[in-house]
Amino acid sequence: MKYLFFTPILVLLISSACQSDRKMESEDHFLLLDTLIHKAEADLLPLEEDISQLAVFSSGLFEKSDSLAALVNADKFQTDGNGFFYSRNNEGEGSTVFISLLAENKNRSVREVFATELMDEEFRKITENRPMVSQVYFNSSSNFSRLYPPYDLLNSIEPDIDITAFNFFYLADEDRNPNRESVWVEEVYIDPVGRGWILSLIHPVYHKNELKGVLGFDITLSDLMDSFLDKYDKKLMLIDNQGTVVAGKAAAIEALSLPPLKNHAYIQTIHSDSFRREDFNLFKSKSKEVRRMASKFLLEKESIHSFEMAGRRFMTYCRKMNIMDWYLLDIHD
Repeated sequence: MKYLFFTPILVLLISSACQSDRKMESEDHFLLLDTLIHKAEADLLPLEEDISQLAVFSSGLFEKSDSLAALVNADKFQTDGNGFFYSRNNEGEGSTVFISLLAENKNRSVREVFATELMDEEFRKITENRPMVSQVYFNSSSNFSRLYPPYDLLNSIEPDIDITAFNFFYLADEDRNPNRESVWVEEVYIDPVGRGWILSLIHPVYHKNELKGVLGFDITLSDLMDSFLDKYDKKLMLIDNQGTVVAGKAAAIEALSLPPLKNHAYIQTIHSDSFRREDFNLFKSKSKEVRRMASKFLLEKESIHSFEMAGRRFMTYCRKMNIMDWYLLDIHD
């Protein structure tokens, strides 16, 4: 009889031990995710202060626009037969500058190009001091653009591009950003000058209560991968609040049966012209299990979910980032 008495106790002890082990394992996974997010945000957060200071500096240029414009060597710029105004960049030292053919007042745009010439040195300092920032730019309300490092303008940009029509401009305007502060453009987009898929931090520049333009810091997803995900031998994945994969390890992409990746490298796919965002949206996956996982994390705000794919069982752990509405997943066999 005494053995029958001890049997349920033994079962209870074993069950408790298993639950304790699972809890410790979960805590280890969440600790990893928290550590990764902390490290990433430790690199990203200082950029908000950098761009805020740059906005103050840039606003001051418009205060002294007449005197600054008079100091600029106009020979640095040229106008083609169609009236397209742009920088020569023979030495490749300053920013690439152009005025869109859609500019309503070209003379005003030219004056502002000259007045903002001193931005170039500040742009250069940012890219040197912040390796994660691939490019710095100012897009003007008068439809001119200044971007550093310089690029092959004539083979990259349509002369009649509307600079103000991009989310890296209008998300900082008065209607969408009444507090006039820095904004993370969380929906990644194709860079118009060919650097692939981009995450941007933007900040408006005002002078006398008029929006003069928008500053931007660009981080390419390849840089984000190098500094954030590739250092860890885990199936890690970043998704936005719509369920779209914005960055991920190849093993994580494959575990969710997302479209085949060229040479098993997600970053090559996002540089491809054939990349379609919907192909990498978890809610649009052909797999019911993947769709259910997306729902659990993004809609029901759960943090752990198990699923089976191709005969393999996975446990996925999820943490939300703090400065962006993105989620970091660890897909564990």
